[in-house]
Amino acid sequence: MFVTNERNGGGTKMELLKRIISALLVLCMAAGCFAFTETEKAEAGGFSTSDGIVYVYNLDNGYSNGKYQIKEKIVYDRSDTRYDSPLTVFNQILVNSAGKKIMSWKDWNILPRGGSKEVSYGVDFSTLPSGTYTLYFSLVGSRDMLSNTYYRKVSHSAGKISYSSSKYIYDTNGNKSLKVIFNIVSLKGYAPKFEVFNSNGTRIYSKTYAKVAYSNTNYSFTWNMYTSSGNMAKSGTYTFKVTCNGKSCSKNVTIKN
Repeated sequence: MFVTNERNGGGTKMELLKRIISALLVLCMAAGCFAFTETEKAEAGGFSTSDGIVYVYNLDNGYSNGKYQIKEKIVYDRSDTRYDSPLTVFNQILVNSAGKKIMSWKDWNILPRGGSKEVSYGVDFSTLPSGTYTLYFSLVGSRDMLSNTYYRKVSHSAGKISYSSSKYIYDTNGNKSLKVIFNIVSLKGYAPKFEVFNSNGTRIYSKTYAKVAYSNTNYSFTWNMYTSSGNMAKSGTYTFKVTCNGKSCSKNVTIKN
């Protein structure tokens, strides 16, 4: 039986037992006892290091700073915090459905003493075709040479426009205009065209706007409710249409003048 107060080579026998168990875990990983971790699952995938356990959680993705952010949470549950060797994230790549590398990121050294950290991979999908993309990244724990690889699939549709809202606005002189908002996704760098059609399907107004600056944005179109010929549009239902790089969306809106 091991006793905790008996020293052996500068450490307790219990500490020696922990090292032996950790070494066995590493050997087990090398022999393939730990399966490839798929982070598509709701629960975290975990793997053992020589001084703790690493977990990876999928977070909700979303747009930020003009890019689509693929978000993960990494938790390093360290049982031995005497060393400052960090958890390292490396081999970070994005590939398309054919397995071709689209993007890569530099190695990160994170969580030297354990804890948790949220990481985010920003991708500008506006220049990429529709399809399924896969993010791969590998993790290696403190003082280990073995690593685990994780992946996460992302479905991308190249370009989408949807109606958001409309409302009346007034300038300092009390002149009324209609502000129409459409959400434009993955069409960065393309110029949207805003058109208005009357109930007969005749186009009465058209304007091309500045190029879309972000991959996901609520783009505002303002119409003073005058036709291109200079006449005030009558009260009624009109069709607002936005077209951008071949993608389009239409919405019927009733106005009162």
